[in-house]
Amino acid sequence: MDPSAVWRDKNRRWRIEAYRAPDLRFAIYATNGPTESAPLWLFGMPALARWLMIQRIELGDLEEA
Repeated sequence: MDPSAVWRDKNRRWRIEAYRAPDLRFAIYATNGPTESAPLWLFGMPALARWLMIQRIELGDLEEA
């Protein structure tokens, strides 16, 4: 399953992939140089908005990867 969109934060600490599998879901990866964490799965826009708020990431801080 290929992501329909991919973003990175401006500090390159996180990679966010959006998937349109029967519902909208997001995979969040913590990045540290060449390594990445296992994905944290969020289901729906409210979950992504909450996660962005907790991490203090604004929409303007995201760049398309």
